[in-house]
Amino acid sequence: MLRWFTRGGGWLVLLLLAIGAIGLWVWISEGARGRDFARNGVETPAKVVELERSVRIGGSKTPTTDYRVTVTYTSGRIPDIRFHRATETVSRTFFGTLREGDEITIKTLPNRPEEIEIEPGGVSENAFYAGIVGGIFLALGLLAALFFHRTQAAARALRRHGSRAEARILALTPVGNRTTLTVAFTDGTGQERQAEIPRVPTKLVMGARPGDPIAITYAPEQPTRALLTATVA
Repeated sequence: MLRWFTRGGGWLVLLLLAIGAIGLWVWISEGARGRDFARNGVETPAKVVELERSVRIGGSKTPTTDYRVTVTYTSGRIPDIRFHRATETVSRTFFGTLREGDEITIKTLPNRPEEIEIEPGGVSENAFYAGIVGGIFLALGLLAALFFHRTQAAARALRRHGSRAEARILALTPVGNRTTLTVAFTDGTGQERQAEIPRVPTKLVMGARPGDPIAITYAPEQPTRALLTATVA
């Protein structure tokens, strides 16, 4: 199991599932919060005191623009009036309708005046999109898990039932920290065959050159399918 996680793509599966789970958690929690605002939200006058537009670069190097609105408002009654200042991210469309100094109506929650919704329906909308993203990543994680499981099962079956042969390396193609090998060998029927070994950690073939011998396991019914049996000495 540990080998599957370190070599078979387990980390990618876990990453996709984790992102998906976070997205669904946001969908559930923010969805409940959005319904709370819809049912129990108290309309409260507020003043726009700051509009901020910021651009950030994500992991994919794609710029993303965030639109933030800061408002001030009061809660309670005399003599227990409390002043609040809060900032919330809103949509580009809603942001474009605002100017600093505007008087707008926001929603607060009873007994929790610090909880606000500046853009009408904004909390529910954010929850909806988070749910979509979470669902997509969960689906990708499950598909990746199925793919890697089938790939590993096929490799185990080949190692268990395949035929062994000594091959000659024709070419080595580095791909990151892994290497793809093209080999030539003679199968059990005496025919000369060529096969491409799926990418293996480069350290397993460190120092290998075209022409070097290498042990492989191939599928007799499909000789072009082969795996590395041993490291290069």
